[in-house]
Amino acid sequence: MPAWFDNSDRKMYNRVQGKGQFPADTSKGRYIMASNYNGKDVTDIFENLDEKIDIIFRHQMLFSLYRNIPRDYDVGYFMGELEAHILGFIATQPGIVAKEIVKLTYRTKGTISLSLTKLEEQGLIEQHVNPSNKSERNLYLTDKGKEFHKHHKEYDRRLTCDYILRLLEHCTPEEINGFFKVSHYRSDYFEEVIKEERQKYEAYKKKQKKSAE
Repeated sequence: MPAWFDNSDRKMYNRVQGKGQFPADTSKGRYIMASNYNGKDVTDIFENLDEKIDIIFRHQMLFSLYRNIPRDYDVGYFMGELEAHILGFIATQPGIVAKEIVKLTYRTKGTISLSLTKLEEQGLIEQHVNPSNKSERNLYLTDKGKEFHKHHKEYDRRLTCDYILRLLEHCTPEEINGFFKVSHYRSDYFEEVIKEERQKYEAYKKKQKKSAE
């Protein structure tokens, strides 16, 4: 066992090596079966966890900051990332309704409603009453919206190529492809975690409110 393991690392190591499984969340039945991996590789993955947590935290904070900075997608005016991607969802699914965009963006109904109003005022989208559900609006891009979407896609491809080239100074192509694969499954994992944490928090708020009455 590596000498630098602290007590929490030691417990984790013993679980992986001795019992053949690491319970990430025993109450929910999530397990990583050590038998599926080479023992040394599993140990390496769990090395320096605090440092890895700090790397992820920095990554998330920087992306949160970046996401909130409006950008000129080579169209002569600035737009936030959320609105830009909403246009992308409408472009790929003409007639999509707001509740579907809420699911795709992980935002509230109120946030999406404000964004759609802004996009409509800018002449980028049109909203038409859904014939099968009068309370819903089908969303479509205008010609101006289609032109913006084209520039946005080109901008994102160029930016992605730029940072992949920078990554290649430090990582192999296999590691970079692995990053995208890990990001995909990490997102799937946190979709579940977010639902659970929201439920816990809502239950906590209800309990606090009840105790205050």
